[in-house]
Parts: sequence; structure tokens; C-alpha cells
Amino acid sequence: MSVERGEGGQTLGASIAGQTVVIVGGSSGIGLATARAAAGRGARVVLIARSPGKLEAAARTVAGDVAVAAADMLDPRALAGAIGGAGAIDHLVLTAVADEVQRIGPIAGLTDDQMERSIDKLRGFFFAARAAAPAMRERGSIAIISGASGLKPTRGMSVLGAINAAVTSFARTLALELAPVRVNAITPGVVDTPLHSDATRAELRRWAESADLPARHFGRPEDIAQAILFLMTNPYVTGHDLVIDGGLLIRSPEVKP
Repeated sequence: MSVERGEGGQTLGASIAGQTVVIVGGSSGIGLATARAAAGRGARVVLIARSPGKLEAAARTVAGDVAVAAADMLDPRALAGAIGGAGAIDHLVLTAVADEVQRIGPIAGLTDDQMERSIDKLRGFFFAARAAAPAMRERGSIAIISGASGLKPTRGMSVLGAINAAVTSFARTLALELAPVRVNAITPGVVDTPLHSDATRAELRRWAESADLPARHFGRPEDIAQAILFLMTNPYVTGHDLVIDGGLLIRSPEVKP
């Protein structure tokens, strides 16, 4: 296994140059930031998402070896075809979500459809992991995006929190089942992605940069992408939930964003 070294010879981690990175949910946000970071380190990147137009536009912003395959992660046949077309996979990244903020509300007011759409996150990640498992290289990795609501009970997020907790458990169990492929979950805090409307993003930025959040920093997709690359390149991390939240989970419970 080749190793990258920085100035002075310090170890930076295993090289991903020439390796294949498949990103489900790669047309925007954390997925696209990860694609740019991986391609920048010489990886071959395959972006998978629902919209062919968004995929093509996203691919044009990635400098390097990039391919696209349109598939809805809730369509197991189409998703298996898209993932299968990538060939042998070194790293799989699962970031796709479908408007999670629309699944927030008191339990008495949540509809059957909102509950089902919340479960879609776990359902889609299952379809993707199942399709990719036979194609994973022995020393490869899988990174799965969970969410802070799975660790910090929050009003209005009963179902969403349960799904995120299930996603984290899913990742940790796959670390045993698919070993020596390494599987990890990532739990982001509040991140500036297209998931939020412009008005909501402005409000979240004011909160994140205030004393209410210990880091006083509005999370960026690149912050999470950097962590995903760490999980790709560190051969000793598996079965872990890497929390990157600016201190969201340790802040006082009475403080609300």
C-alpha cells in the first residue's frame, strides 16, 4: 500500500491515486465536495444521483477523472446497474438524502408519508451497500453519512433521529460483516448545503457563528469531505462513528439553533 508524505516526510495516509471512489449522492453538497477532494488526490470518481442534468453539471466542476451514472437510490435495479458499471470499487461514500428537513415535526402531526420518506435514507443506503459489497476491494472502505439527531434527542425529530441511529448501527455492523473492508459512519452537525433554503441558511449561519456553538463555525461540505478522505486513507479506523459537529452535541441542551 503506497503512502503519501508531506514536507519533512511526515505520513499523511494511504494514497488513493488511481483508486475508484463511488459516491451515491454526488451531485451536490457533501457528496460533490468529496468528489472534488478525491479527484484532487488522483482518484477516479463515479458520481451517482437521480438527475442526469445535475450530475453532468456537477461533473464539470470536478477537476480530474470523473464519470456519472444516473440512478435513484430507491430503485434497487437501477442503482445496482449504476454501481455495477463502476467495476471494482475501492471506496464507497453514501451521502444521498431526500429533503430531511421536511420530515421534522411533532409526532402527532407527522403523516404516514413523512414517516416512510424518513425511512428512505436507510432503505437507499441498504440498496447501495448490498449492490456494492461484491465489488469492494479487500482493503477498501465505506463511509455512510448519519446525522446528529441520532445521538442527541431533539424535539420534532423522533423518527428522523431513530433513522439516523439505525444508519450508524448499520455502518458499524457492516464493519464486522464486510471486514477487512472498513466501514464507518460520519455524524455531521449543521452543514451549509442546498438542503436548506437561502433564508434558513442565513439564520443557521448567524446561530453557528455565535457563542451558541462552541466552534463558532458554520459547517461546510468541505469540512465533512476532509473527514471522509481521512476514513478512506487511514487503514486502522473501522466500525467508528466520526462526529464532526462544531460542538453541537456538547452544547447546553436548552440552547436551540
